[in-house]
Amino acid sequence: MATFSTGEEVLYQGERYVISTSSPRPPYQFRLLTTTPEGARVVWAAASELTKMERYTRPINDTTRITGSAPTTAKHH
Repeated sequence: MATFSTGEEVLYQGERYVISTSSPRPPYQFRLLTTTPEGARVVWAAASELTKMERYTRPINDTTRITGSAPTTAKHH
C-alpha cells in the first residue's frame, strides 16, 4: 500500500491534485485540492484511489547523452 504525505502531488481520476490534509481516524481519507478554470476543486479520496506522480518515484536515466568530453563540433578562435 502506498503512503502519502500532506503537500504531495498525486493523481486522482487522471487529474493532478495536492494533498491538503488527511483524516486521523478510519476510514482514512485525504482531502485533495486542485485548480480549474472555474476555481478551486476540493475532493476527499481514499489512498486506494490515489496514484503517486510517477516522475517522482520512477528513476529515469537522463544522462545517456553525456559523454564526458567536450563536443568536437565547437570551434574556438
